[in-house]
Amino acid sequence: MLAEFYATSKSIKHWNDKIFPSSEDSRRSQIFAPRAKRVVELCKKHNIVTKVLLDVGAGFGTFCEEVKKLAVFDKVIAVEPSHDLAETCRRKGLDVIEKPIEKVDLEEVDVITNFELIEHLYWPKDFLLACGETLPRGGLLVLTTPNIKGFDLLVLGKLSDNIGGPNHLNYFHSESLSVLLQHCGFEVIEVITPGKLDAGLVRKKILSDELDVSSRPFLKYVLIEQWETTGEAFQRFLADNGLSSHLWMVARKI
Repeated sequence: MLAEFYATSKSIKHWNDKIFPSSEDSRRSQIFAPRAKRVVELCKKHNIVTKVLLDVGAGFGTFCEEVKKLAVFDKVIAVEPSHDLAETCRRKGLDVIEKPIEKVDLEEVDVITNFELIEHLYWPKDFLLACGETLPRGGLLVLTTPNIKGFDLLVLGKLSDNIGGPNHLNYFHSESLSVLLQHCGFEVIEVITPGKLDAGLVRKKILSDELDVSSRPFLKYVLIEQWETTGEAFQRFLADNGLSSHLWMVARKI
């Protein structure tokens, strides 16, 4: 059912036709260019071979474009099962595989990336096992996903715009995802939560009267009354202590 949904989804078509094109410049500079640089830095830090990178769930292809610009990998391949998005990637000149990773048969892949993908899957274990079968021993897996124990998701709960099917089906935190990765043949070598939006997202819900903080004076004090002086520092505290809702997991195939 999910495969059919992503193959025919009107929502995905709308994002591909309207939202991604109109927001690509800002998303490229604010999200994808820094993301590509971080992946390259992780590869250098952990002494990973950088011949072939496979980006699973490549979407509009912007990350693949940015990582290609850095000229670190000999080859960058976009894996995108949605036909419309796969066609967009092809028009950008990317190498594209239009099928799920579970049906991809490739060798000599050094790095697999997937961003905000695993939470969309009904059976994440199959996905991670497929990634493990594609990577050689020592190959690197880099993924991002919402951290269900992160500040804005814990505070907002059902009020969060992040919560909702059929797109987001499974939620993880660093401990639960580490256990799953280990069961699938990976060693977790780095966990970071470099988020920048948690405090602002909660503040926005308070200001719109969607979140009542009348019985939560600390939140009101930090996020409303002292926002100009404490907001930025509070967000840095969340990011530096694994408390942001934006989670990066870096794992090595063993």
